[in-house]
Amino acid sequence: MTVNPEGFIQVYDFGNPKVITGKARETISGGQFVGVSGATGVVTSGTSSFLNTDVEFYVCDDSENFVGVAIQTKTSGNMLPVAIDAGILAACTGSVFAGRLIKAVASEDAVANLGSQVVPADAQDASIAGNIAGRAFTAGASGGFALIHIKS
Repeated sequence: MTVNPEGFIQVYDFGNPKVITGKARETISGGQFVGVSGATGVVTSGTSSFLNTDVEFYVCDDSENFVGVAIQTKTSGNMLPVAIDAGILAACTGSVFAGRLIKAVASEDAVANLGSQVVPADAQDASIAGNIAGRAFTAGASGGFALIHIKS
């Protein structure tokens, strides 16, 4: 895991930070990329049935399931705040070009250029669209850092 050694480092909040809170399904460290998981049918059509624990975060292991970056370190079962729209300093794995779309490299808690991909084979293959994690504000190289805008 390449995660930023300083944890979650937010540079911009665009006026109002966009953070959601959910339940950690495992121990998650601040700065780690997270995905979501859970059972079908946990919410209904009204907000009266919604609880923050309905959203369950885990350490992201699939770039297409990247939803944000953990703000704090929390153990399994505890409430975890996650930035879903922020300007952050992120580790780079491979090249990151300023102004380009980036993808989350889930296994490394880092970002890289999105690049190009083949046409999806079926409706469940989100391919390039599913891998967009945001855009780079500065360039970075493997082992370094870049200022990126995460937007899930």
